[in-house]
Amino acid sequence: MWASKRPGPPAGGPQKKLIIKGLKALPTLPLSYKTDTLERLRSAVHAIQQNQPTTQGLEELYRDCEGLCLHKFASDVYEMLQTELEKYTRQQLLQIDRSPDTHAPAAILDQTRKFWDDYTQQLTMVRCVFLYLDRTYALQTTNVASLWAMGLSVVRQHLVETNMRSRLVRLFINEVTSERNGQLIDRPSLASIARMFIDLGLYAQSLQPSFIDATRDYYRSESLRMINYLVPIKQSAGVSAEARSSGPTDVPGYLNHVQRRLDEETQRVAQYLKPSTKSTLLATVLAELVEKHTEKLLGPNFDAMVDADMVSDLTNLYSLLLPVNKLDLLQQNWISYIKKTGLRMMQASDLEATLISGLLAFKRKLDNILSIAFQNNARLIGALREAFEMFINTRRSKPAQLIARHIDQCMRMGSKLAADDDIDDIFDRIIMLFRFIQGKDLFEAYYRRDLAKRLLYNKTLSTDTERLVLQKLKAECGAGYTNRLEGMLHDMELSLELSSEFAQKQPESAMNDIGFQGSVLTMAFWPTYEPMELVLPRQAEEAQNAFTELYAEKHKGRNLQWQHNLGTCLINVEFNEGSKELQLSHLQGTVMLMFAEQNELTYSQIQQSTGLENNELQRTLQSLACGKFRVLTKEPKGRDVDTSDTFHFNAKFKCPQARVKISQIATKEIEKESKELEAHIHLDRMYRVDAALVRIMKARKTLEHSDLVTELLKQLDFNVSTTEIKERVDTLFERDYVRRDDSNPSTYHYIA
Repeated sequence: MWASKRPGPPAGGPQKKLIIKGLKALPTLPLSYKTDTLERLRSAVHAIQQNQPTTQGLEELYRDCEGLCLHKFASDVYEMLQTELEKYTRQQLLQIDRSPDTHAPAAILDQTRKFWDDYTQQLTMVRCVFLYLDRTYALQTTNVASLWAMGLSVVRQHLVETNMRSRLVRLFINEVTSERNGQLIDRPSLASIARMFIDLGLYAQSLQPSFIDATRDYYRSESLRMINYLVPIKQSAGVSAEARSSGPTDVPGYLNHVQRRLDEETQRVAQYLKPSTKSTLLATVLAELVEKHTEKLLGPNFDAMVDADMVSDLTNLYSLLLPVNKLDLLQQNWISYIKKTGLRMMQASDLEATLISGLLAFKRKLDNILSIAFQNNARLIGALREAFEMFINTRRSKPAQLIARHIDQCMRMGSKLAADDDIDDIFDRIIMLFRFIQGKDLFEAYYRRDLAKRLLYNKTLSTDTERLVLQKLKAECGAGYTNRLEGMLHDMELSLELSSEFAQKQPESAMNDIGFQGSVLTMAFWPTYEPMELVLPRQAEEAQNAFTELYAEKHKGRNLQWQHNLGTCLINVEFNEGSKELQLSHLQGTVMLMFAEQNELTYSQIQQSTGLENNELQRTLQSLACGKFRVLTKEPKGRDVDTSDTFHFNAKFKCPQARVKISQIATKEIEKESKELEAHIHLDRMYRVDAALVRIMKARKTLEHSDLVTELLKQLDFNVSTTEIKERVDTLFERDYVRRDDSNPSTYHYIA
């Protein structure tokens, strides 16, 4: 490590003094210094512009520029440099501008590109030589641009003052048009021209507006040419994309063409346009190709695409309508299509056989389109719900009845549903339809009737599946809606326990003679059944009495009312070909057991022994003697049963099955039962209307008729006509709940 010390005075010697005197005369520059130095710099600029080596080194040239600036000649240097750049720019651009367009339009753009590339490189070199000027004079002097900005302004000024700017823009647009028409062009030249306009500050004010206008004109002409020759979708089915592009096309082909054009314009921006141009350019293309022709793209063409489930084409349609704010028209066509198709389904001749399966398939298709093509747009989802609610309720009670029947078919043992793995999904889709119907109280009545038959006749798929459906209904409508349905399942569980206890308490001999199982139904939960008088066989009557005694012991004060028309039985019968197990109703079983003692009985004898009324007895005998499985024969032969007929046991009965189920003959009782059920629901609804009217009037005291109707419809969850409302209001007048205003009959007052 080195250390330094200040030297002291010489030891023992005299000290010397340093005296500095001013110059007698100031130094002066040579008379030709400025001229010679400027000439050397000018020559260097010429050499750079001609791509030749300079006679002096760059460092020496830099020192010359620095010297001139230090001696207050900076403005002269700046002026000389600006003049030389102007001369060179004018010379080069005028030479390019003299070339005619007719011979080689692209050559002019290529020459301009070459000039611009060379010029910017030369300007960079010039700036290096004159860097001191740029960092002192140009930076510190007001209204004096930097050397780079000055060099660009020279080119900009020439382009603006001459016609060359407009010419370059026109040639640029012509090249793009050629590319749009399928020709190959020199994209690097266009990219360089675009960069030149951007650097010169002319892109936004000259190139882009003209380019957008030309784009608008081009696509306006193209869209009119294609739209006016659109062909129906069904006529172009199976036509290839190449064939579509070479001649008249359909809407899907047109949408694919628009997407292809958008992709081309996006690539064009990426390769030789300013990125900020993209939004305006694509908006212009969409405005001409899509926005102005939206109505022609929709309508029947939209219906045909949805009918054919053309999801990819609908995806194109949605993606093109979304940015031009035309989803309102799409929504209108979406609602219109769903309503028209739905109303057609509701008016079909085979309504009962195909409606629900058709609606489920229709809803699944629409959901798939919503999910994939329309990206689960909330407005279109709401439109679907609105359209479904409109058309599905045009038949009032029918959809509720058919949905309940469809669930019943799915829930029955042996249905196709048993082999389906995704049971939850199937019922979710059914509940979606249930969500649209307004008569949910009517659905509950039909569902309860069908559920009762499944449970009583042991035809349900499984109790777990039943509970699954009830859980979904509860989630939709609340616990009160499914209270009675859940009570029915609970009754069956308790009945199984009670029957098991009954079997354990019976003597073994009695159990071997007859197997008895009773189901105790709570009247408040189950449908209403009319009691039927029936004289049971001795063993059945004894078992029934024993079960009644057991129930009375367990539940004091409760009475059982036996519904024989709901019971079923299994009877082993010996025929000539062997023993068969007959699955019968209580009525059929009672009649068959009479033939265990006698082979021949008259109608009167059977009626006297069973105590059945004529209608029920005739239906029962007809099922046994005139149906598919004739275990009885009758005289005289025929399809109808008369009170004078005689019946014989058919020992020659043959059937390959070991167990034979003989169903009761269907009559108009089922239709009558449905009408009675609907009448009961209608009456219940009128009670609810009365309660709502009283509730509203009690809260509002005085109300106009129109306001009362509006408020009432808000509170009800089912349809009610104005005539029915008027009738219910009249009943309130009669019962002194409300009165009319003396001066205005349409105004009502609540009577406390």
